[in-house]
Amino acid sequence: MKARNRKGIRSAKDIHAGELAVRGGTPVRDELAKPWPAWPQPGEKEWRERIEPALKKVYLSGCEGLPHPAADAFAGRFAHYCGAAHGRMVASGTTAVAAALAAVLDLHAGDDAGEVILPDYTFIATASAAIDRGARLVFVDVDPRTFTMDPASFEAAIVPGRTRAVVPVHILGHPADMARITALANAHGIQVIEDAAQAHGAQCDLGRTGALGHAAAFSFQSSKNLTCGEGGLVTTSDPAIIDRVAAFMDVGRDPQGYRWDYPRLGWNYRPSEYLAALLNVRLDDLEGQIAHRARMAALLDERLAAIPGVTPPARGPWCRRHAYHLYAVLLDPAAFAGRSRDDIVAAVNAEGVPCSAGYREPLSATPALREHLRRHGDSFRAMPCPNARRICDHSLWFGQNLLLADEPDMNDIVAAVAKVQRAFAADPQRGHDGD
Repeated sequence: MKARNRKGIRSAKDIHAGELAVRGGTPVRDELAKPWPAWPQPGEKEWRERIEPALKKVYLSGCEGLPHPAADAFAGRFAHYCGAAHGRMVASGTTAVAAALAAVLDLHAGDDAGEVILPDYTFIATASAAIDRGARLVFVDVDPRTFTMDPASFEAAIVPGRTRAVVPVHILGHPADMARITALANAHGIQVIEDAAQAHGAQCDLGRTGALGHAAAFSFQSSKNLTCGEGGLVTTSDPAIIDRVAAFMDVGRDPQGYRWDYPRLGWNYRPSEYLAALLNVRLDDLEGQIAHRARMAALLDERLAAIPGVTPPARGPWCRRHAYHLYAVLLDPAAFAGRSRDDIVAAVNAEGVPCSAGYREPLSATPALREHLRRHGDSFRAMPCPNARRICDHSLWFGQNLLLADEPDMNDIVAAVAKVQRAFAADPQRGHDGD
């Protein structure tokens, strides 16, 4: 190992030589000196001028919950943004998926929801919300480049009389191929519920996410591109569906009825007025942030593509705008001398560029779902999903907050990945910890 200077810091020559930080070298980026953008982005000026007045208005109104004037106002505004006629805010993204399924299928407590088809590459809430509504799950494969539901796998999974709904997921911010999916669904009388938890503002050839199926579910959890910490929302253009969503999240009440009448069973998934006020402010920033992320993603696309073994995220021909909740690349282990993805993740992180492996296995293979199958033998089935498995084995995720930085920061991401690839390719026998 090369000697350090008196301060223990390597020279620029040493950095250029490519000694990995995980092996004791100097990282590409000093995160203490150059921190990445926080998410959400706090600021004293924004607090004084925008956030505090909005929260103060709720506080002084004396209405922090029912009858939800702020939540209803935000829901209507967000639905309009999506191109849908109606919106209803709920407690979480998971609740939004459950409420959308229950409302679209007109499910009552204890009903058999039949089979619901979903991709095998998604967050567990897509599945757990459907299970909660009495559904039997059918997992299908995804497109090998966009990671979204493969329409051919969806079509192969349909069983007439059993398949009642499909939940395409706009994963990582990329919209699913909704034209093909909705055409297949309509031909078979299948209801379409978008899981748009990661795709605020994404667009496909049919329009903006949130108005592409019978209903859509959004999340405002703390990592999401539009956030209030926790929260969710359902959009639809069907007034009967939104009324059933309202009953689902408000203990079964008819939204136009008497408060103490309960025409159907429901639960309490009501939101806070403070969260709605916060979202209403942050919605003003969403379009600008989407545009900035897209510019930075385009820079990464061009520069990462030059690194051996790194494939930037693809955009399907139907995609008009990627929301980039996550920026995910695919890695070819051969270009890294067969090093494990975990080794690559550790090395890139050590260079001062936060990243993760993302979903490590298809959803149907997770312990929770396998246990559910063991306890309930007919609870789900899975189509062959080789693409989902490959993506889980070879993907590398960068968070959306990194894309809120600027071009020099994108250069740090590229430099870190390139440095790791060169070092591993040049010295495949050397351990990642420097031994």
